Amino acid sequence: MIRRLKSGEDGSAMITALLATIMLLALGMALLSIVDTQADQSAQERTRDRAFNVSETVLNSEAFVLGRNWPTTAPAGDPTCSAAGAGFDDPIGIAAGSTPASERLRRNLTESYNPATDPAYAGATWQVNICDDDDPDGSGPLPGPTVWNDSMLGHKAWDSENNGPGKPKGNGRVWVRAQATVAGKTRVLAGLVRVTKSPVVDSRYALVAGGISDDLGASLNTITNQGVLGQVVTDLFGSTKTVEVDPTAGAPTPNGITGLRCGAADIIGGGSPCVSGTLGAAAAVPVVASLVTGDKIENFPRTTSTPNRTIEQLRNQARTSGTYTAVSAGTAPITSSNPLNLTDTAPASVTACTITGAPDQNTVAFVEQVGNTGAENAVGGRGDQYCAIDVTVAKRYKAIVVASGRVVIRGDNTTTASTDTARNNFTGVVYGLNLQRLDVDKGGRGLGDVTAREVVRIDRGAHIQGAVHADGRSARVGSYPPPLTINTNTLVDALIPCVIVLGLPVCILRDTIKALTTGLTGIVDSLLNNGVSVTNLANALLTQVRPQRASYGPAITANVAAINALTTYGPSAVVPGTFRDLQAR
Repeated sequence: MIRRLKSGEDGSAMITALLATIMLLALGMALLSIVDTQADQSAQERTRDRAFNVSETVLNSEAFVLGRNWPTTAPAGDPTCSAAGAGFDDPIGIAAGSTPASERLRRNLTESYNPATDPAYAGATWQVNICDDDDPDGSGPLPGPTVWNDSMLGHKAWDSENNGPGKPKGNGRVWVRAQATVAGKTRVLAGLVRVTKSPVVDSRYALVAGGISDDLGASLNTITNQGVLGQVVTDLFGSTKTVEVDPTAGAPTPNGITGLRCGAADIIGGGSPCVSGTLGAAAAVPVVASLVTGDKIENFPRTTSTPNRTIEQLRNQARTSGTYTAVSAGTAPITSSNPLNLTDTAPASVTACTITGAPDQNTVAFVEQVGNTGAENAVGGRGDQYCAIDVTVAKRYKAIVVASGRVVIRGDNTTTASTDTARNNFTGVVYGLNLQRLDVDKGGRGLGDVTAREVVRIDRGAHIQGAVHADGRSARVGSYPPPLTINTNTLVDALIPCVIVLGLPVCILRDTIKALTTGLTGIVDSLLNNGVSVTNLANALLTQVRPQRASYGPAITANVAAINALTTYGPSAVVPGTFRDLQAR
């Protein structure tokens, strides 16, 4: 009996072993659960990292390309940068992005995170938003918010700030918000991007050309060779200049300078290739010096004002703003009837320039070619014709750029003051690239950059507030104020006195000159033949023409603010200290 009881204790070891096994199994399951959770967390972390990497690539890539495509005008569609309005639906690897901003980055993202070679990015989507920082005045080194908040999604989708009346819009800063979703994990990053801006042309210069022509009208030209014109023109331009400084720019910054692509010897000599029209006839240093606002004349050594990459940016700006014209109708030039001009010139009737869109002070109007008729690659043919910008009602562009062709800034043929910004006025930069003169192997039409050709013409009372540039050594800028008129009867009355006989005036000589001579040339000949001095005749002419010239004023007045508003954009990058990881939403 006792032996049986003792033998009944043999199964207790199994129970203990079973309990220990159950405890170890529970501990193992717990450890396995921890390992599995950590593995899952690691996988999710890798996914979040992938989403972060895509977002960071989007942000940095967009910060880089913005410098070449800086947003200065409202995009089509939603004018705000609202994420909801834009939508987050651009998969990596698709043929095209849903917005211009995403389209610029598509290829880079596809090459870096191609789902075809890395399945982890299958179905990944991304989106970029460009949001104005809403700085109202552009003051200080870095004004405006430097920390992102989602209220900025209601801001405009371009650099829109207005830095005050008459000043360019935009402060060169926008927020970039980048979002990416990979395998259901979303990461959002933001950073303030700043761009460097550079002016297209030097604001010191109001006029740059290969030559200039200022024709005061037939009345003065008819007495060119009679020994009177030189003194008249010298005195006339001494008081009223063709090119004037910016009266608001303030000292000591120089402006209003004229740059000519010829040396001093060319300017001084008669028959100068640099100066024509009435001025060329005078052929005197004081005349030329007075033309350029108090001896503000310099040799401009380069044949162009800007490099090709800058011109290409202007093209892109016009394309972005919808103000790019491939071909404008034009009118062929004619041989000038005035031998003093030494060049072909614009006819009386010129076709209006075809201007695409609605350019304003914040946009560039770019016309690639003027003229779609006539011979190809010939003087006066397609690409070498005139078109006219009517400024009867004043216009204000950042610039009108004509690549291949010529342009006339045309008023209503009445005399208005140069300060009248409502009539006969163009504010901005007028830029004739004169590409038709370039060699064919340089992208031009091969018309030759030797013979003087008028590229920009200011006529019929028009004025320019800003600057005029015409590229090439042959490029001439012509200024044609409203014709100066001379009342010949008044001129004779002023110079031939009547004789008092028996207390009554006898005006036989005066009346004879009036009756027997026709035209201004005959009047002047008769006056000189009857003992009137050149000085007295010049003064009498000035009495009539100086007020007319003064009422018109300068054809070109430098406007430093308008010149500096024409900018291109350089390197852009995220401003240090503004990068933010906003995490998933």
